[in-house]
Amino acid sequence: MAFTGPSGATPRLSRRALLTSALLAGAAGLAPARPARAADAPQIRAAATGWTGRNGELLVLTASDAEYALRILEPGEAVEPGADVTGVLGPPLPLPLPGDFTPHSMAATGAVLWLTGARESAPGRVRPALVRIEDADSGYADLPVPKDIGAGLATAIAPLGADGIAVAIEGGADEHLTALSRSRLAVTTDGGSTWAAGELADGLGEGYGTVLAETDRGVFAAVADGAGTQTAVSARLAEAGTPQLVLTPAGTYPGAGRPMAAVAADTHVSLFSDRDGEVTETRFTDDGRTEAAYGAAADCACRGEILAVPGRRGMWLETDGSTIHIRGIR
Repeated sequence: MAFTGPSGATPRLSRRALLTSALLAGAAGLAPARPARAADAPQIRAAATGWTGRNGELLVLTASDAEYALRILEPGEAVEPGADVTGVLGPPLPLPLPGDFTPHSMAATGAVLWLTGARESAPGRVRPALVRIEDADSGYADLPVPKDIGAGLATAIAPLGADGIAVAIEGGADEHLTALSRSRLAVTTDGGSTWAAGELADGLGEGYGTVLAETDRGVFAAVADGAGTQTAVSARLAEAGTPQLVLTPAGTYPGAGRPMAAVAADTHVSLFSDRDGEVTETRFTDDGRTEAAYGAAADCACRGEILAVPGRRGMWLETDGSTIHIRGIR
């Protein structure tokens, strides 16, 4: 079944390689455009909840001058009923990361906090990597990086059940050039002991990175090429416990822009995108046959950068660089 989505002129998107500032010196590409922030406010890179190592609190990964920190995000009081709840950042918490690792995203499964990112394998060369933190100890997990990705990073991550995660692995064939021209998906249901892998997209040029969300039927993924054409895919394991992924296309949408976050709710997945400086929301529903139906872009009244909160259905953050809005609390 084919679906049509947003169309129109190609968005005027800045070229983007999803490397953080610590890695830009050794890679081609420009850092993503993000909202301006107050001089003393750290930049929020990722969010997650459900880690029993911090009592299931809402956590954010922040960056300031290439220094990364884990912080608790405390919900404040809404000004009036139905209004946005603003978040208050707590002080930095211990974050034991390997010295050659730069984080990108995170998710929790019980006592384990997982962080995706890149590992510097040699000066100017970076490889996708996954770090596992438990009981204040950290180390690299055995992430199945495909042979056709010579350089890149692990980007999006989503928890799957009690012990599973899905990880987007992205990059290109050239080991010295980190452009996100290829996107792959790796899934484990046993805490990283075994993995299943599949191909999400090729020929992305300087792509904008994949976003993931856990759904009742598996994983929703969306990836965009350098021109802002998005491809949506649903993924599931062929059978429980078997290392084989079944990928079902959910449509290709020219001009949809940069995917920022995929947020699974009870009846749909909301895909938030930056289209020519405007935040749009596109809803995908599952009809029971793992075929996604396209819904028109919603008037979400969203602003700034949107961040999914892995571990909490229907929750996302919006930040304009100074204020953090927590959406979807119920």
